[in-house]
Amino acid sequence: FASEDHQYNTKQTRTTMVDEETPLTGGKSYGTRTMQFNIERIRFFGLVGAVVLILVGTFVSTYAVVFPAKDDPSTFLEKLMGAPSDFETEKTFIYQFFGFNHTCSMLDNNPSKTIAALIIMLHIVPMDFFIICHYLRITSQTDPKYDNLKKITKIFSPLQFIFMTYFFMVFVNSPDGIYGTEEGTNKFIAHYTPYMLWQLGMVLMAIQQCWFIALKDMIPLSWVTKEMMWMYCQCMMVMFVVYTVFCWAFIVGSPLWPTTMPDHPMGNFVAKCIMYGWDVISIMVPMYFAWLEGSDGNDTQFTFKELQ
Repeated sequence: FASEDHQYNTKQTRTTMVDEETPLTGGKSYGTRTMQFNIERIRFFGLVGAVVLILVGTFVSTYAVVFPAKDDPSTFLEKLMGAPSDFETEKTFIYQFFGFNHTCSMLDNNPSKTIAALIIMLHIVPMDFFIICHYLRITSQTDPKYDNLKKITKIFSPLQFIFMTYFFMVFVNSPDGIYGTEEGTNKFIAHYTPYMLWQLGMVLMAIQQCWFIALKDMIPLSWVTKEMMWMYCQCMMVMFVVYTVFCWAFIVGSPLWPTTMPDHPMGNFVAKCIMYGWDVISIMVPMYFAWLEGSDGNDTQFTFKELQ
């Protein structure tokens, strides 16, 4: 009803019943999805991806790569039947530079490089996911004994994520320059730098991981002590420093020791031990521990729910 002085509004009201199925958020219903898994399984599969990368790259380079270019190379099937490989490893820039080939030499030439660039995601994606999950796992701890690790994790985890994510740049920057030229050396630097940073990321991950399982008292092998794990981290740090200084010494033209064959077999042998030793200590050992830790029942639960 309305008049010149007052206006009255009428409002229709409705009463609804509330039961146990009625949402408490304004009457809207949102789905919830919960996943439970062990993040160490993710790390395991990521490290397996690195092994698959090397194995597939070696196979493809042996039987499909033609380097240097030839007019009449053998076919893939002929090589499988016993024809010699058309991949002359001693002609690569890395061999001429160091006196021996690195494992990445099997990934530097097409078609191996293209296939490797696809497979590398089987390493990068799971490892990036693990880095995020491990960050959340550590920073969610409430016991004060984790405080120092939580502080370090806020630095280590972002660095690991960046170094791991851009690891694929080793395939963008191929070491295919002419040996003895500045251009060739610069191409190698552009190729090696992402690998060096990936190595650093693996060192940071090892320190972070060993520290965490030591604090949590969940070392998967009964005979492995906390002191042994710290020695492992020290060994990895020393090997990384030696590996890095060794490579940069060649880059600046002042090798730490000669490695050319056949004049310096011992120097060549030591350099190869460092290279293959790094693969074992940074990939194979963590992969084994990741498998054991993934079987300990220490699962993680993730819940996904829209808030509005």
